[in-house]
Amino acid sequence: MRNAYLGIDAGSTSVKGVLLDDEKEIIDSVYLKNKGIIESAIECLGKLENKIEIAACGITGSGRNFTNVLIGGDVVKTEVLAHSIAALEYYPQVRTIFEIGGEDCKMMIIEDAVLNNFNMNNICAGGTGAMIETIASRMGIQIEDVGELAFQSKNQLELPGKCGIFCQSAVVNKLNTGVNKSDILMGVCRALIRNYLTICKGSKLKPPYIFQGATAKNKALVRALEEELSHPVIVPEQCAFMGAIGIAMMAMEEVPEKTKFKGFDAILSASYDVRHFQCVDCENRCEVVQIYQNNELAGCIGSRCFKWDNINFSCQKPQISLRL
Repeated sequence: MRNAYLGIDAGSTSVKGVLLDDEKEIIDSVYLKNKGIIESAIECLGKLENKIEIAACGITGSGRNFTNVLIGGDVVKTEVLAHSIAALEYYPQVRTIFEIGGEDCKMMIIEDAVLNNFNMNNICAGGTGAMIETIASRMGIQIEDVGELAFQSKNQLELPGKCGIFCQSAVVNKLNTGVNKSDILMGVCRALIRNYLTICKGSKLKPPYIFQGATAKNKALVRALEEELSHPVIVPEQCAFMGAIGIAMMAMEEVPEKTKFKGFDAILSASYDVRHFQCVDCENRCEVVQIYQNNELAGCIGSRCFKWDNINFSCQKPQISLRL
């Protein structure tokens, strides 16, 4: 039985999982829409289950803390670090990393093969993949087809990109005046990129440029980014999995004597229950989420004062819970 290193990227709109071998080659990978973190994480592990021993597990993404309680991670880090590690592994000379997620976006500056600075936008979805997906759905187009259709555009179209709602309204107006859908989609991609690049203000962007994340599969977005930068952009073959790959590589560097990963059988066969309440023990009024595995408290998240990080901690709380 060979060892493997598990990387899970639990994002806002998707869950990605990879298994790496000792040579950092991909054994298997899974990409799923996030239909709910428990359901999606369990499905992801079910598809990755193999005749292998997990030597270490890394978890990243906006849902990393919840997922860590579910499956047990040896390394739990932000997606900024995970994406940087993966990019540097495949492209050691990289200077700027772009990542447009489903509901947030990031830009990372690399200096001398070290993450030097980064910017994020997680307040408005105007410069994220959610904007394109919503507009494509409104137009009756599958998100997978957007890039190819937009690439057929013949006329440049200006659309507002700072607000997703305003952009949708403008799209409806263009549709109602008979504007070609390819031109509209390319206009949306250009608007999204212009908005995305506002997070880069104040940063000196230098090539080589790497565009990562599942949105990098959209050829129209890549073209729009290259137009704004006036420079070619590299899209990794495994662009959608770079976060999961990076966190698996980080786990590989810190292999413990015994992994905290709970094991495929234990995770896949368990029952789960989630309860939440507002702690009234102090002025923080933390919204605490408790995750139960087989009717036993596995862990808590949401505690700003860290009291509830200890699952044996007990303080005054109302008897309110929600079963999921």
